[in-house]
Formats: sequence, structure tokens, C-alpha cells
Amino acid sequence: MSNQKTVNEAIPKLPIQDSFLLELQNNNYSMQTVLNYARDLSIFAVFIDVNGRDFEKIDKETITLYKGYLRNGDHLTDLDNLRVRYLKNGLGTTKDTSKGSEGSRTHDSTQGAVTTPGGSLESTEFKGKFLDDVYRKVFGSLGIYGKPKNASSRSENGLDARSVNRMLSALRSYLKFLIDRDIEVPIPPDAIKLIKADRKKSQVAELEDLVRLIESPLEFEHDREVGIRNRAMMELLFSTGMRISELINLNLDQINLDGKLFIKGKGKKERFVYLTPRAIDWLDKYLEVRLNHITTVRETSGGIEEKQGLNIDLVGGMDHRWKYVRAVEEYRKSGYLNRFSSPALFIPFSGSRSKQDNARLSTNYFQECIANYRRRLGILVPTSAHSLRHGFATYLAENGASPAAIQVLLGHESLNTTTRYVHASDRFAQEVHKEKHPLK
Repeated sequence: MSNQKTVNEAIPKLPIQDSFLLELQNNNYSMQTVLNYARDLSIFAVFIDVNGRDFEKIDKETITLYKGYLRNGDHLTDLDNLRVRYLKNGLGTTKDTSKGSEGSRTHDSTQGAVTTPGGSLESTEFKGKFLDDVYRKVFGSLGIYGKPKNASSRSENGLDARSVNRMLSALRSYLKFLIDRDIEVPIPPDAIKLIKADRKKSQVAELEDLVRLIESPLEFEHDREVGIRNRAMMELLFSTGMRISELINLNLDQINLDGKLFIKGKGKKERFVYLTPRAIDWLDKYLEVRLNHITTVRETSGGIEEKQGLNIDLVGGMDHRWKYVRAVEEYRKSGYLNRFSSPALFIPFSGSRSKQDNARLSTNYFQECIANYRRRLGILVPTSAHSLRHGFATYLAENGASPAAIQVLLGHESLNTTTRYVHASDRFAQEVHKEKHPLK
């Protein structure tokens, strides 16, 4: 019996929980979403198991106790006990392995499709591997074993209202799945009431501070090439309003002189985003660096792949503006991009990852860079890659952009979601007050 299969069996589960996760996978949910559901449902399974309750007998009182269980942080003790029990048997790891899978999918092929009403699989092999992958990552995150009590993930105050509501929503979705499968549920999904969450004041740094942040990489990075790359990434984030995962997943073959990028975002929804001339300028500067870090792959007559450096003179003689953007566009048209060892636009320049085929920069690295720049600049408003997305929406709105246009640019299905991204800056509010107040 493999360790992976044992991990799968080690985690408490609700009835046909695995079928629910496979249903999510086959309905094109991201791997991270599947992991989140698996974790949240497994924690509820731990709760009813530890408290000696049967799933078939859960009621409103059970849900009330579960809310208190999460709010008090009691789940951490039970999850740690679970991990200790199985770690003593040589299973799993003390590390948090839930990270690094964000935005990725273990399988995008159709071989694991659920095709029959009873939930049987065309490929049992796919089912086993997919669930092993899911529960191995979930086991690595349950309890975050060994982290100090003051870590944010192990707050002595337990989970906040938003986190509790997320877990209750997961349980609701699971119950709806059971109903859809004509399975009797112990409690209707609508009977699980969310708790009242405090509405925090959303903040967006002033435009001047965002500009300072965007321009800071060349000031703080000792390696000029890294500074140019990170500056280009910051420019693209604020120019387009992309999510950081969308930025990291950009490939060279998406680049064009129009500055109009067709991207696949959250939930595999597709949309166009647009680069400003300023962003294209910095992209062009970065592409000069990127092309110097290219290796191409060709097959020899013996079928052996050899790596050779790219001759940068291929772009020589181009005196036009954005000549490296033009070069990449020509490489795409000629098929030359297909010979590059990595299709990624943004790549690491050093370290073990840089030597790998298909090398791509990690989201965690870039998030840490932004946090470091913000601290060194003394910007008080918490600012991250996602904050640049909020800033993009906010300052477009302040300049008169319609909510519908911003919704399209952000890739939101609902206009209600878009309105949560638009926050009037304090300075804008002050100016409106000064200009519009009736008693001046």
C-alpha cells in the first residue's frame, strides 16, 4: 500500500465526498478550488467524528456548535492531533504543502470525466491519482502542524467570520450536490445560515504611492536584469488589472504590437486586457533581457535534443520602436518560438528553477518582492499585487470609466463583484467634499 493511498484514507471524509470533488474537477473548477473544498469538508468531517455525531443526524444545533468550534480555534487542536497520530506511523510531512499548487491543475485531460449518473469513472486510474494528489496536499495543510500559536493561520482567536462563512458555504454546496444526486440530506442547505461579518474599510494606496511602488524595482534590486523584469511586471499589472496568476501564466506567444492580450483567467474565463504605451515600453526593455536568457531546443538526426543559445543578432537592424516586441511577434509567426525551452514570458534568471525546461517565475516570489518594496518605501496602506488590481479599477472609475467597462476589463461575471473593487481614494473623497458640499 502506497503512502499516497494511506494519506487518502487517513483524512476523515463526508459521504461520497470524493464524488463531489470529482464533480468539481470535471466541471472545470481549478485545482486550488477543489483543494479548498476538500480541506473545508474534511474539517467538518473531523468535527463530527471527534464529537461523536453521525452525519445523518446533524441539525441546526450541530451547525451552531460547528461555528463556535471554528471561531474558538478548537479545530486546530483536533487537526494537530490527527496529524500527530499519522505522523507517528511515518505518514505525511510536518511541512505545509498546500502552497505552490495555486492556480494549477493536476489534470486538464478528459480521461477522468464522470459520465454516468451513479458517478462511475471511465478511468479508475485517473480517479485514484487525482484524489491522492488532492488529499496529499490537504494533509500537508491540515492544522499547519508546528507553526507558532501567533501565526496568522493559527490565531488564538480562531477563524474570522469570513473564513467561517467560506467553510459553511462549502458545506452548503456539498449538500446541494447530494440533493442533485437524489440522496437524502440531514439538513437543507438553506438552513445553514452564515454569520454576520464585519465590513472592513477597503483601502487603496494613493496614486502617487502606487506609481512609486511600480517604479521601485530598479531602485531596490541589485541585479539590473531582475529590476527591469520586475518593473515590467508591475507595469503590466497596473496597465491591465490582471490577477497575479494571470500575469505569471503569460507566454511569449501572447505578445503583440497592438498591446491587446487575450488571456484565460479565473474559472478559465477568457477576455482581452490592454497595455498602455508606457507598459509596452517596459515590456520591450524586458524582452531584450528575456531574449538574452533564451535557449532553443532542436532535434538531431539521432533524435537527441541539443540546447543552443539564441543568436540575439536575429533582431538586429530593427530601428523601430518596440523592436523586441516586434521580434517576438515575428518569432511567433515563423514558429521559432516553438523551439524555446520555456514558453513563459517571465522567467527566473538564477537558481535551480532557471535551469529547468519550462521555467516560470513563481507567484510567491513576486508577492514577496512587492511586499518588500512597499515596506522599504514606507507605504502604510497594505499593498499587494491584488491591490494593484483594485487600484486599476479605482483610478479608472475616478477618471470616468463606466462600471460596465471596468467589469469587462477585470473579467467579472457580476457587476456587484466589480463594485467591491472600486474604492474611492481618501484624497478623491476629500476633493469631492470640498467641491460639492452645499455649505462652503
